Amino acid sequence: MTKRRRIAAALALFLALPAALRADWKSELNSRLGRSPDYRAARDYLAEEAKKLEPEDRRTAALILAFLTAKLGEKDREMDLVADYFEAYRDYDPDFGFLDDYTIRDFLSFWARWKRSYPLVSDISLLAYDRGVATGIPGSVDIGLDILNEAFYRVSLGPYILEGGYWPAGYHILTIPLRGLFERSESYEFVLDLKSADLIVRKPIRLRVDIADVSAPVPSSRREARSTAAGVPLKPIQEGELSLYIDGKLVLRSRKIAAKPASFAFPLGGPLMPGQKPYMPPPKDNPMAHGVDVISALALAYKALKDLVIKRPPPVSPPSYQKVSSLSFAYPRTTAEGETVSARASLSLSPARGIILRE
Repeated sequence: MTKRRRIAAALALFLALPAALRADWKSELNSRLGRSPDYRAARDYLAEEAKKLEPEDRRTAALILAFLTAKLGEKDREMDLVADYFEAYRDYDPDFGFLDDYTIRDFLSFWARWKRSYPLVSDISLLAYDRGVATGIPGSVDIGLDILNEAFYRVSLGPYILEGGYWPAGYHILTIPLRGLFERSESYEFVLDLKSADLIVRKPIRLRVDIADVSAPVPSSRREARSTAAGVPLKPIQEGELSLYIDGKLVLRSRKIAAKPASFAFPLGGPLMPGQKPYMPPPKDNPMAHGVDVISALALAYKALKDLVIKRPPPVSPPSYQKVSSLSFAYPRTTAEGETVSARASLSLSPARGIILRE
């Protein structure tokens, strides 16, 4: 019985050992900080230790590394580490409760400053609208994205600026022109620059266009013969006679005669009074001689205006859309040989990380 207890205790210690080792890096880090911090020693230790940590702890260590780099005054390296953290983990709050009291105040100030200024772009997707079956290729495509903080933005393709303005924090729809992008299969990189205070973040939007011919071209001789036959107008038979003979003997005859419009006249009586219908008995007096008093006319006008306001149609709601990973279009395309083929084009987005531009 004693032997079994020893084995169970050893097993429990073995299972608890990895957790203890994972938690030990926090104590080692705090030993290099505190009242008299050595930020360089703390960063060097954490940079090596982070490679062996579990994903949850590695996420916490990534932001603390950026904080320690900021304490060392390495601005460019700090921006790189902060951008890497936001692009990988968004605005996730790490587990920093283990930091000592002297360090945590500076860390919270550092994290709050970046969290309220970094214009993080996330949730990028193509948008599909419920507009029925699309014919041909569109002139533009809508891309939806979410931005963490307000910023001025600019969208460009190569040297050409396509759009710019101001975006508040929240969800936005960006319209990308597609003219001239369906000549061949290729990737196009649209650049989204976001400026928040003194910070400029560049987020590439990579649009992939894939084109495939789905039917072979029709030979020119067959196409010309088909077009000639199709171009002959067909006239309907107006009149004619069809006879069927068997062994020289008439057994059936059918004749078609064009129908002639029948003339129809409806006799009307003499002159009518205004408003009188021809099938009704003549009125005894002129109905146009009657009138409506002014009070009744105003009441009727008020009622008509009131009904018009109450029955006013509701405002038009914006079109509904669905976030999709790709879009497909079928359209006719002319090849380099001058042949017309049926082609299919598909659009998709490739993920890309944002970076902070240097001044």
